Amino acid sequence: MSETTTTPAVHVPLLEPVPVDGCRICRAAVNGRETAHERGSAGSIREFNKIVEQHPHRRATDQGAER
Repeated sequence: MSETTTTPAVHVPLLEPVPVDGCRICRAAVNGRETAHERGSAGSIREFNKIVEQHPHRRATDQGAER
């Protein structure tokens, strides 16, 4: 009796993080993410999504933020 093994599907979320307007890091990550979508590179898409989600942004409530 032989067993068939399959590779699990790569999961890429349907909803992606939204870039902050005017942020150069977000814009660069989104450009990279678009290229990764064109190439079908799920791992790269996830990495670019992490960049958009996790890099810091200055807010008016941050200590020392310019007003």
